[in-house]
Amino acid sequence: MSSDSGDNVLKKVMETVRASNALASQDVEFHKSIDTSVANSLEKSMKSMASVMNNILLSIDNNNEKLDGTNENLEEVCKEFSNVMDVLFEKADRSLDILNRKSSTNDNKKNMQFLDDVNVAENDPSRRISKPQLNFKTPVDNSESHPFKPLLIEKPNALKSIEESTQLVLATEDIPEHFQQPYEYEILNQEYNNDILEKKEPIPSTSWVDTNAIWVDNINSLQDMMQELKKSSEIAVDLEHHDFRSYYGLVCLMQISTRTQDYIVDTIALRDDLKMLNEVFTNPLITKVFHGAFMDIIWLQRDLGLYIVSLFDTFHASKALGLPKHSLAYLLEKYANFKTSKKYQLADWRRRPLSKAMMAYARADTHFLLNIFDQMRNGLISSGKLAGVLRESRNVALRRFEYSKYKPKIPVANIFTPVEKESPWRTLMYQYNIPVDKEPLIRELYEWRDMMARRDDESPRYVMPNQLLVSLVAYGPVDPISVVSVSSVVTDHVRRNSKTLANLIKKKLEEIKLGEVKSINNRLPSSLDVSQDELQFLPSHKIELMTGAFKEIENQLTQATKSKQAMTSSVVLSEILLHPEHAVKYHNGSACSVEESELKDRYLSYIKATLLAASKNINMVLETSNSNAPLETEETHNKKSDQIQVIPEKQEDMDEIVVLKKKKIHSNDQKAKHDDGDIVEEPVDYSKANILASDNREVKKKDKKRVFDPYSSTGEGPKAAKKRRLVTKGKKISFKK
Repeated sequence: MSSDSGDNVLKKVMETVRASNALASQDVEFHKSIDTSVANSLEKSMKSMASVMNNILLSIDNNNEKLDGTNENLEEVCKEFSNVMDVLFEKADRSLDILNRKSSTNDNKKNMQFLDDVNVAENDPSRRISKPQLNFKTPVDNSESHPFKPLLIEKPNALKSIEESTQLVLATEDIPEHFQQPYEYEILNQEYNNDILEKKEPIPSTSWVDTNAIWVDNINSLQDMMQELKKSSEIAVDLEHHDFRSYYGLVCLMQISTRTQDYIVDTIALRDDLKMLNEVFTNPLITKVFHGAFMDIIWLQRDLGLYIVSLFDTFHASKALGLPKHSLAYLLEKYANFKTSKKYQLADWRRRPLSKAMMAYARADTHFLLNIFDQMRNGLISSGKLAGVLRESRNVALRRFEYSKYKPKIPVANIFTPVEKESPWRTLMYQYNIPVDKEPLIRELYEWRDMMARRDDESPRYVMPNQLLVSLVAYGPVDPISVVSVSSVVTDHVRRNSKTLANLIKKKLEEIKLGEVKSINNRLPSSLDVSQDELQFLPSHKIELMTGAFKEIENQLTQATKSKQAMTSSVVLSEILLHPEHAVKYHNGSACSVEESELKDRYLSYIKATLLAASKNINMVLETSNSNAPLETEETHNKKSDQIQVIPEKQEDMDEIVVLKKKKIHSNDQKAKHDDGDIVEEPVDYSKANILASDNREVKKKDKKRVFDPYSSTGEGPKAAKKRRLVTKGKKISFKK
C-alpha cells in the first residue's frame, strides 16, 4: 500500500467516525418514527455493520455467536466488540514492530558469520582418557610442603635480576612466608608501546573461511611460531583449562593470534618447553590482548612459568565503555559480526586429536580479538578512559598463585589460592543444613577426600562429590555395604575405600559421643544452673550422662576433702558424739566415761525441752490469731505447762467394745423422720455466725447512696453476638489401638 492510498483511507475513516459521533448525539428513534425512509436506511446500515462485525468475529474464532443487527443488548455487544478490536490492533502493532526490526537488521544478518556447528556424531564418543600428567617430565607436587616457587629458569626483559626477584619473603603477622611475583617490578614500571596510545583505523581480521590455524606440538613448530611473534606489535592470547581430573588443574591448550595467522599450541605436549615464550610475553613493546585474564594469569605461572607484561584486558575495556554485556561472545557478535557457540565451553580439552568443531571453537576465541582491540582502543581514547583500563590490566597481571596452606590470614586481591576459606567444610554445612554437632564428622570426611585427591592428583569432587559427602554425614553408615548403598552415584574411590570410610565414620561418631561427655564435665563446675526450658528439651541419654558426671564429681570432692577436714569437720565431731564409748566428762580435771543410762537421761531431757519450746510457739500463734482472747499470765501458762507434763497416759481397756462410726445417709425422707420425731436436728442460726469483715460491709452499705439514672432503661444498648464455636480443621477423629 502506497503512502497516498494510506492517507486516503485514514481520511475516510476519520470522516466516518465524525459522522457516527454526530449521529449518535441526535434522537435517532424520533427521526425513524417521523420518516420511514430514514428508518429503512438505518436498518439497512445496521445490518451491514452487523455483517462486518460478524465476519471479523468469525475470522478470530468460528465458535463466536453472530450478531442479529437489532437494538437488543446493543451496548454490551459494542463493548465486547471494542475489546476484541483493541486486542487485534495490539497484535498488529507488535507484528509490525517485529517486521521493522527484522528489516533494519537484515544487512547485519547477511554479514554475520557463524561457528561451524558440527553434528555430535562427528565428535569422538565419550570415553575414559588416560591422565596426561602421568607422562610429565616433572611430576606434579600436591604436598604443599613449601610455598609456591616460580618455575622461572631465566628472566628475559628484566629490570631486576632473577636472583633478586625470586628471594623468599619471610613471614609476617598476616602473610606467611612466600616467593614474590618475579615480574612485579617490570609490570609496574615498564611502559606500554606508544602505538596503543594513538587512535588508528581498525585493521580487519583475516578471512575466517579462507584461513586455518597452525597446530604447534613440537619444538620446531614452536620455534617457527616464536619468530613470527617477535615481529608483531600486538598478539591475542587465550587458554583452555581442565580441572576435573587434576587437583589444581592443568592448561590443555593455548591459542595465539597475530594479524595474519592463528596458532593453537598443545600445552600438554610442550609443558616443559614453553618457558621460551617469556621472551615475547614479557616484552613491553608487544601488547598482549586477553579477554578476562583473571584466571589465565594464574594458570600460566602455575603450570608453564609464564608471565605477562603490557597486558590489555578487553573485559575491563567493555566495563569502561559501559557495554550491556562483558562476555567474549557478546564482543564477537557486536564488533566482529561473528556468532560463536557455548557447546564446547566445558569440553574435555585433554583429548587428542581435537575434533574440527573444537579446533574451530578454540580458534574463534583469538581470531577476531585484535580487531576488537582496535575498535575498543579507539572508543577508550575518545572517552578518555584508556588510562583506567591499562591500570586495571596491570593489576590483573600482578596476580600471584599460592598454595592453600600458605594463604594470607587476611584475603589479598592479587593472591589466588585454590581454597581461600579457613574452614571450607562449613560452607557445605550451611548449604545442606548439616547440624553443628556433626561438624567433626564432615570435617574428617572432607580432609580424607582432600588427602585422596592430592595423592592421586584428582579433583576433590571427582573423588567424592559434595552430595555424596553430605549423604555419608547424614546417614552415618558404619559398615562397607551401607557406605556404597548410601547414594545411587558412588565413585570409584568411595567404592574401593568403603571399609576405610565405614571405620572412619564409626570411630568419629564414637568420638562425638565421648566429646559430649567431656564437654558436659567441663561445663558442670562453671554452669550448674540450667534453665527450666533447657531441661524440658534434654534427651534421656544426656540426662544419664549428666547424672553420671555429677556422681563422679561428688566422689572426687568427698575423697579430696575427707583428709583436709578430718580434724575440723562438724560431721566428724557429730559421729564421735553419737558413739557412747567416746563420751566422757571431766571432774576436777580428770576424765571419766559417761554411762549409757546417763546418756539416755540426757536424751529424754532434750526431748522434753524440745516439746516445751514447741508448746510455747503454739500458744504464741493462738494469741496472735485471736485478738479478743484475754492475755495469758505467767501463772496460767505455768499451770497449762504443768498440766501438759502431768497428763498420764490412758491405759487401754482390754474389755472395751470397739464400735464403728455410723455412716450418715442423705435420703429424701429426712423430713418425714423429723415429723415422726425420730431424729430432730437443731436448725442453724446464721445470724449468730461471725462473718468476716461484716463491719466493713455495713459501713459500705451506709455510705452508698442511691443515684437516679434517667437513661437506665435505654443505656443497655444492643447485646453482642454470641461467640461462635471454633471448628477444628484437619483430623477430627483419633484412632487408638
